[in-house]
Amino acid sequence: MICAPITIGSHVWVTADVFVGPGVTIGDGAVITARSSVFHDVPAWVVAKGNPAVPVRPRIIERKNRLGRTGNQA
Repeated sequence: MICAPITIGSHVWVTADVFVGPGVTIGDGAVITARSSVFHDVPAWVVAKGNPAVPVRPRIIERKNRLGRTGNQA
């Protein structure tokens, strides 16, 4: 049996039925989609999916005001 620590950053979403292998590091803000198998490190602020999990796109967060508008609108 291989034993190595798994490191998971801040603000990470790991959804249902995800396998994370030994010694893997998941960066801050990453999202791992359902039923993925993570065997290699996942960079920060990306969405990763699949078996094996691969980064598919960056995770971009926009701030919205109370009315649902983005940016600095009045």
